[in-house]
Amino acid sequence: MSLYKSEKGGGVLPSIWNAFIKQGKDQEEAIVTAQENLGFVERQLTGKKFFNGETIGLVDLAFGWLANLLSVLEENFADAPIIKESWPPRDKLISKYRALREVYTSKEAPK
Repeated sequence: MSLYKSEKGGGVLPSIWNAFIKQGKDQEEAIVTAQENLGFVERQLTGKKFFNGETIGLVDLAFGWLANLLSVLEENFADAPIIKESWPPRDKLISKYRALREVYTSKEAPK
C-alpha cells in the first residue's frame, strides 16, 4: 500500500479522488475503498506520533496536506448519503479536536 498504489491497483489518494468524482453506486463503492485505505493508514500510526515514530518523516510530509485537501473536497464529499449518515455534527468535532489539541499542547515538550 502506498499513497498512489496498493494491491487492489489503487492507493490512498486515488481512492479518495474516486470517492470525490464518482456518482451513485460507483461513489458508494469508492467510499468503501477509500475508508479501507484510510483505515490502513490509521493502523500505521497506531501508537506513534508520526509514521516514522517520534520524528517527522517523508510519509508524514506526503500525507500532511491531505487533511487540508479533505476539507476542500468535503463540500461535495459530505453530500454522499453514506457520509451524511455517518459523520458527527461539525460543531462537536471542532469541540473534540480543540480539547484534544489543548491536551497535547499543554504537556511539556519531550526531552
